[in-house]
This record gives sequence, structure tokens and C-alpha cells, in this order.
Amino acid sequence: MIGWLLATLGTAALGSVFPVVNIELYLIGVVATVETASWWALALAATVGQLATKSLFFFAGQGSFTLGSRLGKRVRAPAGSRIATWMERIHTATEQRPWWGLAVLFCGAVTGLPPFTLMCFVAGAAGLRFLSWLAVSFVGRTAHFLIVAGAPELVRHVPFLG
Repeated sequence: MIGWLLATLGTAALGSVFPVVNIELYLIGVVATVETASWWALALAATVGQLATKSLFFFAGQGSFTLGSRLGKRVRAPAGSRIATWMERIHTATEQRPWWGLAVLFCGAVTGLPPFTLMCFVAGAAGLRFLSWLAVSFVGRTAHFLIVAGAPELVRHVPFLG
């Protein structure tokens, strides 16, 4: 079981940086095929692995480090541009109503809409505190992965599907 938890943690961390690796498909596959796999423990491992690397996007949004010269050029918006104006509005709204920013982040963490990677970057750029971001992201992503990892178990109990 420990091997599956570590593999899940690593796959989630890798999938956070390389979108080709899909942690949701991985979770469904492991839960559906491995008898000893505990779906809720795998969901927690996926959450920890994903947030470990998504925090890099948060810190990049804060400006703590750059994402590399190529990606940094795409992310950096010139002053007065539409994106810079949009980010300034989000920053102002988050400062005035911090719960608004956390609510949008929570929705993105649970549903993936808006994309969670983008939300991590925007949360850092909007000035959310790291511990607030981490707490809301942990609860939201745990809910997301519990739903995904629990799906095969739920399907087994549906009379006409199982």
C-alpha cells in the first residue's frame, strides 16, 4: 500500500507540471484494479503531491521566482494591457473582499473550472496569503480527488451498473 501511495504522490506531482500525466485517470485505474488500494488514502496522496508542485505556480504568481525566460515572457503583461488591467482588478477585489478570491479558488480546486493551475498563479498574483491558499486548495483538491477516487467504488454499488 505504501508503494501505491508514493506512486500516487509522485504521479500527482508530475502531472501538476506536465499536463500529459493525468492524475484523475491514474486514480480511477488504480482504485478499479488494485484490491489493496484504499481510495481515500490515494486521494489524500494525490492532493499532497499536487499541492507540493502547484505551490510553485503560486510563488511564481507572487513574483518570488520566474517560470523561465520563455514562459516568463508570455506571463509578463505590459503595463496598461488588457491582461495587466484584469490582474489589477482581481488584486483589488481580493484585497477588498478576501473571501471572494478564496471562494473562486475553492471552486477551481473542486471542479477544475477555472483551471486550477491558472488559479494557483492568479492567487499568488492577486496577493492571497500562502496559508490561506494552501488551506482552501487542500480542502478543495481533497474533495475533488475523493470524488474521482471514490467513483469506481460507487459504481460497484449501483445495481444496474455493478
